[in-house]
Amino acid sequence: MRFRAPLTLAVPAVLAVAFLLLPLAGILARTPWHTLPDRLTSHEVTQALALSLTVSAWALALSLVLGVPLAWLLARAEFRGKALVRCLVMLPMVLPPTVAGVALLQGYGRRGVLGGWLDGTLGITLPFSTAGAVVASAFVAMPFLVISLEGALKGLSPRYEEAAASLGAGPLHVFRTVTLPMVAPGLFAGAALCWARALGEFGATITFAGNLPGTTQTLPLQVYLLLQDDPEGATAVSLLLLAIATLVLLSLRGRWLTPQQGRESLSSRELDPQPPTERGRGRGGEGPASGVTRDLRQSAGLASPQRGAVNHAAAEGPPRPGPAPTQDHRLRTTVTGATQTTLNAAPGTTIAVVGPNGAGKTTLLKALLGLTPRAEASPLHLGEENAADVPTHHRRIAWVPQDNALFPHLSALANTAYGLRAQGTPKKAAHREAREWLDRLGVGHLAHRRPARLSGGQAQRVALARALASRPRLLLLDEPLAALDQSTRAHVRRTLRTHLAGFPGVCLIVTHDPVEAVALADRVLVLEDGRTVQYATPAELTRRPRSPWAARMLGHNAWSGRATEDGTVLLDDGGRLRTAEAPAAPAAATTGLAVVPPEAVALHTTEPTAGSPRNAWPGTVHELTAQGGRLRVLVAGEPDVVAEITPEAAAALELKEGTRVWVTVKATEVRFVPS
Repeated sequence: MRFRAPLTLAVPAVLAVAFLLLPLAGILARTPWHTLPDRLTSHEVTQALALSLTVSAWALALSLVLGVPLAWLLARAEFRGKALVRCLVMLPMVLPPTVAGVALLQGYGRRGVLGGWLDGTLGITLPFSTAGAVVASAFVAMPFLVISLEGALKGLSPRYEEAAASLGAGPLHVFRTVTLPMVAPGLFAGAALCWARALGEFGATITFAGNLPGTTQTLPLQVYLLLQDDPEGATAVSLLLLAIATLVLLSLRGRWLTPQQGRESLSSRELDPQPPTERGRGRGGEGPASGVTRDLRQSAGLASPQRGAVNHAAAEGPPRPGPAPTQDHRLRTTVTGATQTTLNAAPGTTIAVVGPNGAGKTTLLKALLGLTPRAEASPLHLGEENAADVPTHHRRIAWVPQDNALFPHLSALANTAYGLRAQGTPKKAAHREAREWLDRLGVGHLAHRRPARLSGGQAQRVALARALASRPRLLLLDEPLAALDQSTRAHVRRTLRTHLAGFPGVCLIVTHDPVEAVALADRVLVLEDGRTVQYATPAELTRRPRSPWAARMLGHNAWSGRATEDGTVLLDDGGRLRTAEAPAAPAAATTGLAVVPPEAVALHTTEPTAGSPRNAWPGTVHELTAQGGRLRVLVAGEPDVVAEITPEAAAALELKEGTRVWVTVKATEVRFVPS
């Protein structure tokens, strides 16, 4: 539906357009059209035009040499006095032009702060020279380039540059091959505005460089001179400058004022969110994504949750062959800071890193890469080398960010060969090896496509090929399957597992998906609040989760509490549960976790008497959620609990939100895991 502007806003807006348009229309109305060609081709005008083009071109070149690094510094670096530097950059835009000229005289004039030294030592005199006109134009025009490029750089996610560094590219190589190509629209817009501003510069030039024909008399100064003796000639030259400025602005098509957008949309999981969970859960009723318990059993070979057995070799394909690395790529490190953990993993080990939002998973990866001040990995032994003090691009740690960070201006082949080229491999050899990796992952036929033309699964495989082709000692995958749909995710998971089987180094995979954790990993690292809660095999984690979050991720109800010597668990949040066995140390109460699978929870509409269940308590149905062919029922009580039942059972019980029910759990179904 078209929006209709209110009259109180439309009228002033129309007046504003008229206010701006009228002077320009006046130039068109007063232009001597019949003598225009002769006036614009006169010797004085062509000489001034040639000088204007020369001065503005050199001013643009000077602005590019000095302004591009300054824009990068303002956009990427944090330093004291940054606000003052940005104010300094913008100052020439708001200074009166004559004041800018006076400032240039005091700085670069013969008696200026630096001008005297330039004149006496190097014999360089800037005032009243063509070089002085260049300096004056660059002084007032450079801010347009810096501000435009800074905005473009801020709109470019640093993950592209960080990914390039992890592939072995040094800072200048990253800047030249990744940063500049990706901010090219912003750079072009800033350069065009800078050139147009330099072409039209008047006040600073006449004050600092004078109005010398053939030396400093540019077109704007020619207009000023003609205005005194030949107003029609001044109007004709003004029309020429107006046409040039209009063409520059039309070529930008609003890009200067439009915020720079990323080349592709980010995954909704970019900010490391929690996995999909049930809404409105109570203290003990937090559950994982739909059907996770069954998915674990079906996709990863899990036995029933209450037994906790894991057939890890059956997960997602054939058993993983033991790698036979030619070099020792063992990982040994201690991470301190916002994330604290210690890792010691043999070559060929895959570690799944899991935890709630804000647990420090991505911080851990960036600490290993040396890309964050929030945490530090020291020492960082990769084999026999301590890489703690080595720059990121020399660590040989390949990183695949959450959204892959494929370089949008490069083809799949060039993306895959990027790390090899950055490490000095000749182009032909790098492309040959890159194509081999693409073929191994089944995307060789897409080698010449750019990322925008790849599906999510194809882009994921290209990103993995790019990481593996760079010959890393450590591979870091940050939620590699998060942006994929379910069918694509299963296929890419199988592909990923196949290629991790032959990787000679250690691989860390950040994930929120318990299926991925069990299917891909040899060990699982559970982080909460930046600390290690558990580091165990998938089988051990499934049998004996040591935190409520880990238990709920695996699909269990979990409550913190204290087990007494008679087998009663006193829950921290109220209520009590009976277990079939007393704790191992009956002399004193033992803190830990009571774990119950949701399918072991029974619901009744009346207080049960048959069977004499040892755990029974009343509650109220808070929410019913369909999970595949079953229903998950969140019951608020002491404690809150999630039950998993069939739709037929729910219909027979006439369950709905607000229904009063009784919850029963057999003592044999309650496992107590000491902390």
